[in-house]
Amino acid sequence: MPGPAWPRLLILCSALALHNIQRIGPVTLVDELRARYGVDYTGIGNVIGAYTLAYGMAQLGAGLLTRRVGPKRLLLVGLGLATAGSGLFALTASYPLAVVARLVMGTAGGFLYTPSVTYLFAAFDPRLRGRAMGVAEAGVGVGQIAGVMALPALYAVLGLVPAFLALPVLALALGLAVALGLPGVAEDPARRPGKLRTLVRDRDFWLLVGGVSFIGMLAQVATLSWLPTYLRQVHGYGVVAAGISTAVVVIGLIVFSPIFGALSDRLTARRPIMLLGCGLALVGWLVLLLTPSPVVAIAAAFVVSASMAATIPMQVVLTSERFAAVGAGAAIGLINTGGQIAASLGGPIYGAMLDSGLGFGAVWGTALALGVLRLGAVALVRERGQALTLTSQ
Repeated sequence: MPGPAWPRLLILCSALALHNIQRIGPVTLVDELRARYGVDYTGIGNVIGAYTLAYGMAQLGAGLLTRRVGPKRLLLVGLGLATAGSGLFALTASYPLAVVARLVMGTAGGFLYTPSVTYLFAAFDPRLRGRAMGVAEAGVGVGQIAGVMALPALYAVLGLVPAFLALPVLALALGLAVALGLPGVAEDPARRPGKLRTLVRDRDFWLLVGGVSFIGMLAQVATLSWLPTYLRQVHGYGVVAAGISTAVVVIGLIVFSPIFGALSDRLTARRPIMLLGCGLALVGWLVLLLTPSPVVAIAAAFVVSASMAATIPMQVVLTSERFAAVGAGAAIGLINTGGQIAASLGGPIYGAMLDSGLGFGAVWGTALALGVLRLGAVALVRERGQALTLTSQ
């Protein structure tokens, strides 16, 4: 990466990190939040899923708004919503208000992710996009580690409310960094995007939105969202130990995202890396389904995390290049909506499995079956590189 790129990339990484701290923050404190709100696992699944539901729906507008107002302005809107929503979530003991707060936070997440990714494709040379996206995706892993490790540690020392109050403070600080340290970018006005109906008529769009994004995310959310509860309920881990173990798993996403991104740039192709990621995920879920050992289960979840580094960022890059004529923000937002709707359903679905007594075997088995379907969808997607023509302003 050229030297001047790193400050911008660090800010974009931080935006993705904040989004994922907010998204995953409750998963290691499920039992504490159940007691606070007086609900069962399905109820907490709704709290977890409310974020991803709102995030997914916000994607529908975020792609189009990014083009109209610019990614930097939309990032600032997202950070303002993140401050308000995370502040309310930290302070309220009301279950309905907690769900509302998570909906606001999820909307903020939509106004963080799509503008960040769109900015990345506007600001970076096409030959560096894979590795730039890989480095930015590492911010996702950093946010997840902070959510499953730093928040439980703060809870252990300070209590539940002060731990969650760290999130609005982070959002305010990042808003200042975006306002002062991120130059504006815009699409080249000489390039007019195609109509959205040309996108929805394309077979590959539906393979990506349904087979890759929706099915893939519904499978992946089983691991990172429910691994801490699995370790606590099945293997007797404490809240901090479960958080640390999950953080170790997320390191796979941080380490492998830049590596797979650089490899895709070298290959000038994204789909082979995605196929590799699908295969790694199947191995991880199969081991999770079969092993009685918590150490082996953590290692298997690490493999699933590494597989995410090969699938999620490369899916975004492939989408932006495959549908460049429609506009990167719109294409990414629409396809990512499928995944986030799936993630919002994952909380209630897997929570209901546990409440009904099916156990974690049903959770891992469902993820494995969905992973097979995703592998088939990725194999069918056609890859046609089509670089975006974007310019700084």
